[in-house]
Amino acid sequence: MPYNNDYSIINAELIEKKISILQEISSSIVVSDNITSVANLMLDLAIDYSNAEKGSLMLLNDSGELYILTSRGLDKKFIITYKIAIGEGIAGTVAENLEPVLVEDIETDERFNKRKRDRYKTRSFISCPIISKNRLLGVMNINDKKDGGVFTNDEFELIKIISNHAAIAIENAALMTQLKVKAAELEELNKKLIETDIMKTEFIGRISHELRTPMNSIRGAIYFLQQTGDISRHEQEEFYDIISTESGKVISIVENLIDFLRLEDEARIIKKTVLNIRDILSGLLDSRSLSTTLTRKNIQLKLDIEDRISDIVGDKIMVVQFFINLLEGLCHYLEIGDNIEIVAHGNEFVKINISLSRRMPESIMPYLADTRFIFQTEHSEYLLKLYLARKAIETHKWEMLAENADNAFQISIRIPISRRHQIEAFVNTSIDLFLDFTSELLDLNICSIMLSDELTSELTIRSAKGLDEDVIKRTRIKFGDSIAGWVATEGKPLFVENIETDPRFARRNIPQYNAKSLLSLPLKVDGRVIGVLNLNNKKNSELFTLQDFYIASALSERISHFVEGLYAGNYSEVEFKQFTTSFDTLINAEKRYDKKKNLLPGLTISIMDKLGSSEETKKIALYVSMIYDLGLMLINDRVLNKENLLPSEARPIKVHPYNTVGLLNYFEYSDDVKDAILHHHERYDGGGYPDGLKGEEIPLISRVLSVVDSYCAMIIDRPYRDAYSSEKAMEEIEKGSGSKYDPGIVKIFEEVISFL
Repeated sequence: MPYNNDYSIINAELIEKKISILQEISSSIVVSDNITSVANLMLDLAIDYSNAEKGSLMLLNDSGELYILTSRGLDKKFIITYKIAIGEGIAGTVAENLEPVLVEDIETDERFNKRKRDRYKTRSFISCPIISKNRLLGVMNINDKKDGGVFTNDEFELIKIISNHAAIAIENAALMTQLKVKAAELEELNKKLIETDIMKTEFIGRISHELRTPMNSIRGAIYFLQQTGDISRHEQEEFYDIISTESGKVISIVENLIDFLRLEDEARIIKKTVLNIRDILSGLLDSRSLSTTLTRKNIQLKLDIEDRISDIVGDKIMVVQFFINLLEGLCHYLEIGDNIEIVAHGNEFVKINISLSRRMPESIMPYLADTRFIFQTEHSEYLLKLYLARKAIETHKWEMLAENADNAFQISIRIPISRRHQIEAFVNTSIDLFLDFTSELLDLNICSIMLSDELTSELTIRSAKGLDEDVIKRTRIKFGDSIAGWVATEGKPLFVENIETDPRFARRNIPQYNAKSLLSLPLKVDGRVIGVLNLNNKKNSELFTLQDFYIASALSERISHFVEGLYAGNYSEVEFKQFTTSFDTLINAEKRYDKKKNLLPGLTISIMDKLGSSEETKKIALYVSMIYDLGLMLINDRVLNKENLLPSEARPIKVHPYNTVGLLNYFEYSDDVKDAILHHHERYDGGGYPDGLKGEEIPLISRVLSVVDSYCAMIIDRPYRDAYSSEKAMEEIEKGSGSKYDPGIVKIFEEVISFL
């Protein structure tokens, strides 16, 4: 009977734990729709309920490899570099078998006793596949019980529950991410279409304005000559002179306009990025015009795309429009019930074969072979579409062959896969993202990144905010010329407080810049300057400060480090996709983040000054103070604005430092930065999180942030309370000295506050 009693108590405790886990999971799902945030929540639950020290949540990437999305207790460098194929290692074996495992002692377990596990203290572990609708998403691994013991069956059951629900939450978060990416792409497409429409309108207006006067003069002269009977030879010559002069003007205007169009075409910036050809081809039926064309003639479009087909490099909008124009142009010559089949395959180069179930008229072949043919004859809307398709092929320097064969028509497209072109596309995409992040972090409305042109060694604008498209296209600066050229030559950052009085560059300020100060910083790869980061206008029209310079310096170093890694081939296509997805989330979080605008950065740098910190340490501290709580932006505002949180709501707050590090992980190379962010909620007495560090075990910058963050939080209004006065906030800080806060930092903070 006592045995049954004990068993009932144990069983009740397990049931209670399961209910608690389910409650936390259900709350977690609604708290955030970000994959990193969800993964951190699920892993934290698993670590907590199994009383473990170490663990990881791995996801499956597009290359069929498992990579560590988030972890606890593992080496940072190992986390970033570790990848394993399905079937390899312990996690790979679990992923292959799709079966969760509890191992009590790896040395006696026949399934895994030949596997190396040199990163863990104990021989027991749990590994569970994360599966949604029979599809593997990843693996959750739990290691090293805190008491050094063996994981139990009850803990195994709990981890399986968490893994099953993690699959649902991660799948939902992935869908939300895809929706956001699609929305961003549609927004960019709409922006491009609007820009094109504006340019078209401006061009038509320019033609109308330039040609109206001479054409009216010619028409008037001809009308007079036609309507007037007998006029003298002298009068005739006067009107002939008018016609000749005005005709010359028309010819000159037309030639200038042709030159203008040619220059515009040459100066057009092709925004090349790495494209998933499967997504592009699969998305063709989302085109309303193409879908309508196919439906009207009941034409069947079949796709056969190789599973592991390589990505291509190109201008996404132009590539999508290429396929739409090509298919719509060809559909005109098909009959009701005909078929189109697109087959895509290849790795060293991508080959796309388009087969039509009917021969095409020989008259259209020149339009598919040479864009110049469009000017040699009149053309229909459908031939114009074929011309535009051919133009896209030539712009991208792809190969296209079209021919009739038997009772069918074949088009073969060959797209080279150049690692160099791929890296250039990676660079273009990454500097756009970094510039977005920089402009948000420093609240800028004009900034740019210039890179050195390989052929001319001139600096050209590769990404910009707030600059006219014409300025972007035309700007070319030689090393040594102007401010950016000086920075590129000297290889040193430049802080100009007043452009009009600086003896190196004294000149009048350009009207479009609302302040006379600027920052310009070199971007270096292997010690060689490859570009320049230019910061020109703050949205509030204020001058740049030394704080801005420190932050900009930290950012330029991270841009340089990431670009250097790209050129060194350190990032695969899959890793770069993960980087861009994570960076999009980072920028969206930054747009909501308000701590960069309050007293916090200034107070942080003042304390670091009083501590006698080095310039490098101050720079890192200031940079961290601008980003350390970005992970909170992944949490629902409803939770952030509550005073009394449920246990299930407190967990997302507890793991937010991991979320912040996760957002930065793909480009943040400094362990000092990551550690400062991760430990800013540790307490001086060891009662904080995530690791319970105490005293000087806590990084210095974290100890400074702990004080400043608490003070700044107290002196602002909250939905559940009014702001504290500075005096009351300082009293609370002093009460926590020695328990929450480092007493040495508190003492220095008192001195800093007294000067405000």
